[in-house]
Amino acid sequence: MNKILTSALFVASLAIMTSCNEKAKLAQAVAGSWTGQAERVDTPHQKTTTTVTRVFTFTPDSQSATGGTFQATADFSIEGGTQLEAAGTQPIAVTVNGNATISGRWEAVDDDEIIVSYDSKTLQVNVDPEEIVLEYNIASETATPVEQDIRPEVAAIVKRTITPVMQTNVFSTSKIDDIKIKGSLMSCEIGKKDFTFHRDI
Repeated sequence: MNKILTSALFVASLAIMTSCNEKAKLAQAVAGSWTGQAERVDTPHQKTTTTVTRVFTFTPDSQSATGGTFQATADFSIEGGTQLEAAGTQPIAVTVNGNATISGRWEAVDDDEIIVSYDSKTLQVNVDPEEIVLEYNIASETATPVEQDIRPEVAAIVKRTITPVMQTNVFSTSKIDDIKIKGSLMSCEIGKKDFTFHRDI
């Protein structure tokens, strides 16, 4: 009886050690920064096209072999129309580039799975008015230059619009699953979608 119990405990201990080793291997392999491919993201405005490129940075914790701090960046580009709030202002076509960042923690929970916990208080969305391109009046489809002093107002509208998109469509999924790393490439599944990232040098 004692031999059976000892054998069972040994097998259980071995399984736990193997699991911990697999988690540690994944944590070691994923450490660093990874940049994804451009993806189209749905927004409430049908007349705009928004693309996002994700960058994940996994920083190991000195007190844990399987996790650490996490930062996600989403570089976004928006093309399409927007309506300024000023009375009598016509819709204009714009091209806007910006980025959103959020921090949190990550933990390898299996040999191919990482759980991320986002700290919503760290979310920042940046839109530089100087980088906004104002193209034309949508109503008249004329190429008449738009006054540049309205770019700060456009930046504020874009920031207000894109922030909930980042919260619900980009920084909402906590599980990164089916992780496979080969050389400088990482494939994975996030929110039932397949992604490919390359390691930043």
